[in-house]
This record gives sequence, C-alpha cells and structure tokens, in this order.
Amino acid sequence: MQAIQRWRLAIFRNRTFFSVDEINQAINPLLDIYNDKIMKKLNKSRTQLFNEDEKQYLLDLPANRYIYKEFKIATVNIDYHIELLKCFYSVPFKYLKEKVDVKYSTTLVEIYHKSKLIATHPRLRRMHDTSTLKEHMPLNHQYQNEKINPQRLLNWAASIGGSAKEFVQNRLDTATYPVKAYRSIIAILSLSKIYGKLELNLALGYALSINASSTKSVQSILSKKLYMQSANNVTNTVLNSHENIRGSDYYK
Repeated sequence: MQAIQRWRLAIFRNRTFFSVDEINQAINPLLDIYNDKIMKKLNKSRTQLFNEDEKQYLLDLPANRYIYKEFKIATVNIDYHIELLKCFYSVPFKYLKEKVDVKYSTTLVEIYHKSKLIATHPRLRRMHDTSTLKEHMPLNHQYQNEKINPQRLLNWAASIGGSAKEFVQNRLDTATYPVKAYRSIIAILSLSKIYGKLELNLALGYALSINASSTKSVQSILSKKLYMQSANNVTNTVLNSHENIRGSDYYK
C-alpha cells in the first residue's frame, strides 16, 4: 500500500498543471484505487458501501436539463400588456388592471393569474419590444365596458386643442395596432394637468411639424418651450409680409 501511495505522489510531484481539466484527468485513474480501498473501521470499501446501501435510493436523471427561471408580480396595463425588463407582453384583455405572476427564463415568458396559465411568449431582448397575440385583443380594439377607446382619446384631445386632436389621430393611424399607442397617448394628454391645455396644444403642433411622437419628445418640447421658436417664426413672417411695411428697398 505504501508503494501505491508513493506512486500516486510521483504522478503529481514533477508535473505542472494549467487547468482544472488537466488535474481531473490525472486524478481520474486513481479514483477506482481510492474507492476500492478497504476502510479499517468498517472493513468495507467505498464501492461496497455504495452498491449495498446508497445505490438503491438513486433516481433516474430528468429527461430535460433544469431551466433556471425568475419570478415577478406585475399589473396588467390598460393596453392589456405587462412590462418585464422594459419589454411588453400581452394577456387576454379581460385581465385589465389585474395582478399576475410572471415566470420567465432566458427563452420563455409565462404569465399566470391565480395560478392559472393565461399567456406564454418567447422572451424578448431588445428594449421596448412588444409581443402581442391576436387572440388577446378585444374586438375592434375596444376595451371591456368601453373604458377606453380611440374615440374617447380623440374627444379628450379635442378638448385640449386642434393640434392635440391631429396628433392623436396621427398616432392612432400610424400604429400597427392602435391599442399599442393608447398608453403613450394617455401619458401625453395627461401632461395638460402639468403644463396646461394651451401649452400642450402648441407643443403637439410643434411635434407634428418635426414628426416627433414619443412621450419623452413631447416632454422635452414642453420643458424647453421649443414650440415658442415656431410661434416666433410665424409672427416674424406675418410682420415682414404686411402691406404697410415698406422694406429696405423703399429707401434705395
């Protein structure tokens, strides 16, 4: 036995290893020798103990590899989507405003309501991407009990001003699914509570002129009062073309 131990030590004594795999390859031939060695106190080897006592309790390995998943509680938004890591996934519209459990992995998103699976989607990766299933959408994009719909948004916009109504109509017309634009439109129209209807209407008129449509863009226009530049340009054009202004050529 001492000779075997000296031989095992000799394997490692004059050798340099550069990875864990190399060490494992060197150790592997010694495992059977180690496991078959009789232990004095038990008078059995580790191999015998395994075969006699432990082996019978082993179960078959799972058919599929374990998939790590994470969990989150989310609220269904008014556009019947939930937000997960800045991406959006639809659920059946009848679950508006409900709390749902979201289970997600690197490849799949599962959404549950009271332990019932109500939606599955491929995991999205690009920020602000949206996965919408047609069967989740209400008929004609109308919400349950008419809580929110395109006409109500247009009426709200019209109460703010003509530019606001035109802006909302443009958003609805250009959206792949009008309902996808609802949340953004509501956020934009709600800015009238902060800046006032007149200011928001001017800002949305300016947004139309530069083809800006996001909530962030409209907020920037309002905070920097960019619409005033457009108003000043219009005023200057009107004054310069007035018939009572002689102009510089008159004095030549």
